[in-house]
Amino acid sequence: MIKLLRMAAFLLVLSAEVYLVVVLGDRFRPTDHFSFFTVLSNVFAALVMLLGVFRPVSAQLRGAAVVYMATTGLVYSFLLRGIDVQTPAYANWVLHIIVPILVVVEWLLTPEKTRRWWTWLAFPAAYLVYTLVRGPIVGWYPYPFMDPRSNGYGSVAVGCVFVAVVFVVLSFAVSWVGTKLAQKRGKSLSRD
Repeated sequence: MIKLLRMAAFLLVLSAEVYLVVVLGDRFRPTDHFSFFTVLSNVFAALVMLLGVFRPVSAQLRGAAVVYMATTGLVYSFLLRGIDVQTPAYANWVLHIIVPILVVVEWLLTPEKTRRWWTWLAFPAAYLVYTLVRGPIVGWYPYPFMDPRSNGYGSVAVGCVFVAVVFVVLSFAVSWVGTKLAQKRGKSLSRD
């Protein structure tokens, strides 16, 4: 069942990405497309899920995928729902709702102990720097809360601090829950 869930997550991301390329046609810009955290987190999670179909994947990689996907789902739900993020409906639903849920469920069904949860924060921090440096150069930002052109950098700072808090809390929570559930599961397996 777990392998089917992992394969489903991979195939859903693949289908959403192909759908985006086809539907957007000439409007598809690879450099902008792969500048969305949603796309990067989904592709990363899809690769982790696919690898997990064939062999064990490190708890650190799995945990990172869970944090990035959970954040994608939450940020979409609280900051981006109803805003045009240039994503057609099917891909929007798959990348922001369905796959984040599947990745979190997969973690809860097969939890693992993790250490160094703070290392999961390196990628979002690098992404933030990349976005804020690239934005003024190309005149485009992937998300409204990261775009200083309308409300200034103060507004961007508030939005980014909110998202950073989400990342820190989720990183700690994923590590803690994974470790606790793995310990509990180990105890129940040892009693059998």
